[in-house]
Amino acid sequence: MRSSSSATNATTGFASTALLWLEILALAIGVLQFAFAPNTVQQPLVVALALAFLTTTILIVRTVPALQRPASRQHWIGIVSCVVYVTLVAAATGAAHSALVALYLIPLAAIALAFGRWWLVALLALVIAGLGMLLGALTPGVAIHSPEFGMLMLSKLLPGVAVALILGALIEQMQTAVQRISDLAASDPLTGLLNVRSFEDVLQQEHRKAERFGRPYTLVMVDVDNLAVVNESLGHDAGSQVIVSVAAAIGRSIRASDVAARVGGDEFIVLLSETDGPTGGLIAQRIRNNIYSSTISVANRLIRANASVGTATFPEDHLYPKELMMLVGQRMQQDRELRAAQAK
Repeated sequence: MRSSSSATNATTGFASTALLWLEILALAIGVLQFAFAPNTVQQPLVVALALAFLTTTILIVRTVPALQRPASRQHWIGIVSCVVYVTLVAAATGAAHSALVALYLIPLAAIALAFGRWWLVALLALVIAGLGMLLGALTPGVAIHSPEFGMLMLSKLLPGVAVALILGALIEQMQTAVQRISDLAASDPLTGLLNVRSFEDVLQQEHRKAERFGRPYTLVMVDVDNLAVVNESLGHDAGSQVIVSVAAAIGRSIRASDVAARVGGDEFIVLLSETDGPTGGLIAQRIRNNIYSSTISVANRLIRANASVGTATFPEDHLYPKELMMLVGQRMQQDRELRAAQAK
């Protein structure tokens, strides 16, 4: 769906950009430490290797297409690379006493921004705590089981972990809100089905898949025949109840993999994936029967809806989605006229 996919793409793009800048920040701090505080660099070769490692990783991840999709793969590579980089530069600049231990905040912030899950931040914090123990073990004169070492690690790591946890929780709430807004924008407020714009996006995706794999799909157009009469005689609230009842009947008639949308006041369209013409015709008849068998009670009256249906199948009836939608509408209209003529 257009709104949902756009929101997802925007969030993913923001996370990728933020992660890149965090990696550049980590590199810049390492270079500055190397250039302007050389007396703190006890193992220059290790720092140089760490800088080269992170730089190479950034370039490879952003130039090799196979590493960029899915975006989560790119994010994980960047986060793990940052953790390795910080561990190496900290080990080479004083280990547990290094000021660069605070750089663990960067991968913690990156995982919060990329995935928006506080529990992932907590898991990474546990990994970093283990690496902090390793740095303590590499530091001469430090007893990793002493209270002093524990307080040292807490003072260096806990602020970053707290900030990342809060950031992860906020990002998760923002993603939930964005998804909710996207869902509302993509759906019909009365029935909860897709709206016509979102349906067209889904149809385009299904069409591309059908062309690629040589599989059919069928469109079914449904029109509620007597809705205008219900609105005029019993009011629009009764008409709305009929619409909701019809949407529910359509939902009972199709598979979870199929997609239904409300495209007008009394019109619905259904995409039956991987469905040929004869099967689509049977499902269309099932939809009609389920609609007719559904009744609602309004002002002590039972209302039963009738529906006209039409079908069109790719590639049997046409090769393009827009023409298929026009054709299925025409066939639905023909069905309505035929049934009206038979009723006279």
